[in-house]
This record gives sequence, structure tokens and C-alpha cells, in this order.
Amino acid sequence: MKKLFANQTFAMFFVSVAALVVGTWLINPHSGPIAWLTQGGSFGATLIKILVAVGILASGASLTYIAMRLATGNTEPAYAGPGGSSFNLSGLRLLKVPEQKPARSAEDALNDLDAMVGLAPVKDEVNKMIARLQIETKRRAQNLPVTPMSLHMVFTGPPGVGKTQVARALGDIYRSLHVLRKGHLIETDRSDLVAGYIGQTATKTMEKCKESLDGILFIDEAYALAGTGGATGDFGREAIDTLLKYMEDHRDRIVVIVAGYPNEMRHFISSNPGLASRFTKTIEFPSYQPQELCDIFKGMAERQHFQLPDNFQTKLRPWVEECARREDWGNAREMRTLLEKAREAQALRLSADPSGDLSLLEIADLEQAMGAVR
Repeated sequence: MKKLFANQTFAMFFVSVAALVVGTWLINPHSGPIAWLTQGGSFGATLIKILVAVGILASGASLTYIAMRLATGNTEPAYAGPGGSSFNLSGLRLLKVPEQKPARSAEDALNDLDAMVGLAPVKDEVNKMIARLQIETKRRAQNLPVTPMSLHMVFTGPPGVGKTQVARALGDIYRSLHVLRKGHLIETDRSDLVAGYIGQTATKTMEKCKESLDGILFIDEAYALAGTGGATGDFGREAIDTLLKYMEDHRDRIVVIVAGYPNEMRHFISSNPGLASRFTKTIEFPSYQPQELCDIFKGMAERQHFQLPDNFQTKLRPWVEECARREDWGNAREMRTLLEKAREAQALRLSADPSGDLSLLEIADLEQAMGAVR
């Protein structure tokens, strides 16, 4: 039946004939199948006849409606939108859901760590920690006693020495070793944890802790939470107390890494007994040497498909040695900024020479960039 009415020509023909027959009966009730309505009889019999006639008309209307629906081929349900409006969903294409980027494996994370310039003491500490985790895993598999191992850590060192990159790699390693379920990294600092009024800091800190559950919470410049006394210190201590309680309640589901300058971080850890008992491992990140920063600059340029002159280090290294004396020196961050300035200088140069090599950064570009960064 459905296939028959799916043919629009037949369906419309059927509807037209039905409408014609019903209309003829209504115009001339003395003829046709409803002539018996005009015949005499008692009031009750007439009422029954009228009801039967109404039923016939209602059935005909329903059949007509069904035929029209089948004729249009619209058998899909409608979505009732706001205000009772409906939207026909037939024929709509499905949205393309973007594929999730596969998580980095422990092997890839270790390869990325190996590829980082310098940081020999950092890599040595990471290797020790991974070896310890692997041994504990094997002991557990053989039903041997396992000693609880705290993974909360302190990263000390100046800015721009790869602390965040190492923390992110540890998250991928922990996930691969089933130490953490997700291993994602949440970066934060004092501004994300401390509020302006008493009572609000605990809420802000708790939100970040929940966001980091089953992963790593990385608190940069964590020493700012300790404060120097007064109201600011009180708010910071509220954040510390909230953090410590959450670490205790979810000790197997979160890893916290606090980072900052060495002296300030020692003061921070000693400011609270709870911090000293939980952050028992410190990894020191040394500043990059001038030659290491030259290698980092070259690696950044190559990843962006730029070629440097063979003698670029004769200009870059003396500049690095001089600028590294500044207290606000940013190590690898300075190299990233320098490369951006060099690209700007190249773009300005090529605007007057459209035939120039787009992939070559000349010494002139580098000198102009170094003057802009000073």
C-alpha cells in the first residue's frame, strides 16, 4: 500500500476521485449511497444516520490526509521546536565530527624529550623516575610488596627552559604506564587560584583541581601563593590549604607540579608543613648555554622551513652572551621572539624585492631583529 501511494501521480489521482465522489454526494443527497439519509423515519433513526454520515466523512478525510502524506514521501517524524513549531528533518546531512588527535605515546614523549636541547640533569631524573615506576609495576604483577611513590614534584629554574614541555611529556608517560587515566596537563598560576575576597579562593582552586583530575596540575610561579603576609598571604594560604586537601582526597588521581625560581620555591615549600611532606622531589632546570640557544634558534627556524646563513652564529652567539646577563632573560622564549622579529624583517625586505627567496633569513634580517629585541 505504501509503495503504491509513494507514486505521486497515483496518489493525487486517488485524492481527486475521492473528493469528486464525496462532493457529488453532498450536493445531491437524493442519489447515490447516502440517499437513505433523506428518507423519512423517526428522530432517533435520523440522528443515527447523521452520525454514520459524519463518521464516513471523517474516515474519508483521514484517508485523504494519509494519501497526501504518502504522496509527498515524507514519512520522517518532525522535530517540535520552541513554541510548538516543527522542522522537517528528512534529507538533512549529518555533521562531520572532527577526528580526535591520537594521544601521544610514551615512546613518542620520550623521543621528544631526547630531542630537546640540553637539560641533561632533567633527562637523568626523568629516566630514574620511569625506571622506578616500571619496577613497581613488575613487583605488583608478581604480588610483591609495593611502596607508595609520590609523583608530586617541584620544578625549579628560570623561565624558558622547558618546564612546561617536560610536565606535558610526563603526563603522556604516566597515562601510558596507567599511573593516570588521562594524563592531560592543566597550566595555571596564582591569578587562576586566588580570588579577591575571602571564601572565593577555595571555589576557584577547587575548579582547577577538578579540571586536572586524572591528569597533571602545573602551577607556574607557585611561590606567589605563599605571599608576604597580610590579606594577600591569607588568600594564598586558602588556596594552598584547598590544594593540599584535594591532593589528599584524590592522591591516586592527580599529580601536582609546582614551578618557579629556585630560591622562591624553597621558601614556598618551607612555608607549609603539608607542602614539604608532599613535594619531596625537586628537579632543577639549568639555564641554557649560549651554544645551546643557538642550536634551539636553528631548530625553530628549520621547523618553520627557514634557512639560516652559515655564519649566523657569529652574530647570534655574542648577542646571546650579552643579553643573558639580564635578570628578565627568557632563554628559549627569547629565541622564539627573535625568530618572529627576523621574519618581520625578512617580510619588509622582500616587500621591496618580490623575487627574493622566501625561505632564506639573511644576516641583515637577524641583525635588525636583534636590535628590535634589545
